[in-house]
Amino acid sequence: MAGKIGKFVAAAAAAAALVTLAGSPASADTVAYNQRSVWLNGHPSVNDDQACVRRTIWLKSTDYTWKMSFDGGYQTRGIYLKAGTYYWADCIVSFDGRYHQYSRLSKDDGSEPAYISTDRTLIPKGTYTFGSSLIPFDQ
Repeated sequence: MAGKIGKFVAAAAAAAALVTLAGSPASADTVAYNQRSVWLNGHPSVNDDQACVRRTIWLKSTDYTWKMSFDGGYQTRGIYLKAGTYYWADCIVSFDGRYHQYSRLSKDDGSEPAYISTDRTLIPKGTYTFGSSLIPFDQ
């Protein structure tokens, strides 16, 4: 497992893929979450695997607070989204000396994807929960 996030990532990704494919898209009339746990080795390298969680979700037209989180810490972005089906991905990518975390929302209508991201350094090895949530303003 030297230099790799590990087999846990592959197993969790496979499980997430099965959950995503198992049913119809989720709907967000309340808070929606896209999260998972991952082992980080504390020594990020460009040779490490990335860790992602993806889902398809139907969202109503409204303003949302988009909250990207990493083990309890978070940053937010306000965003207006039109009604429709969205593809939602949250990932952690390793670079030499830092982890890059991002969340992406995209539609298949040709519109530009929306992003929220941050870089993280000095992360000790361990298991972390990361991802994002969408909170409708009318909640």
